[in-house]
Amino acid sequence: MATTTATTRSQAADAITVILFGAAALVVTAISTVLRVLGTFRDQGIAWSIPIDEQPIDATVGSGAASVQGIAQEAMVFATGVDAASTAAIIGSLVLWAVAPLIVIVGVMLVAWNFLRGRFFVRSNARAFDAIGWTLVLAPMFIVLLEKLGLNGVSAAAGLGSGEPVHPIEFWSIVPIFATGVAVGLIAAAFRQGIRLQREKAVLEDDTKGLV
Repeated sequence: MATTTATTRSQAADAITVILFGAAALVVTAISTVLRVLGTFRDQGIAWSIPIDEQPIDATVGSGAASVQGIAQEAMVFATGVDAASTAAIIGSLVLWAVAPLIVIVGVMLVAWNFLRGRFFVRSNARAFDAIGWTLVLAPMFIVLLEKLGLNGVSAAAGLGSGEPVHPIEFWSIVPIFATGVAVGLIAAAFRQGIRLQREKAVLEDDTKGLV
């Protein structure tokens, strides 16, 4: 049985702020997804950055407004004839780049909406935190794997060899996201415990009323 608690003005303001920021984040996610897709699938082929041997470069920035000198470690190539499996992996990574933020944003907005209504220890909040936690844990790992498959396919199509398997060190950059997902999962567990305690309290109150 879900119970509601009156929210303070400060809590309501915080929840409304989160919902508004979430709505703005949804718009930004949609725009960035479109730009990511258009930047990947071009008329020249599939655009993908590949690592190259370090070499000095002279480049312009700001549409020629200034020039810089430095060392290039990556180069964008345009590959045609990428095999179906690699193309599917690239599409899958793009889908995850879009879907994962949506799950997190919608989950946070749902929790904020429940808080605004005074619904704290309810199943929908626990489920939202579960969805957020699992998304943060799994999505980055799958993105790394899919992007590696895409890179290997692009490299093969560009005549650079078949590529290499994923090295464990490549997962190092997603460790903070993984840890955040685990922490959110613990929050979900705490909410489920709160729901159980809330139910036990309600049952105890009902039994007490029956004895009076």
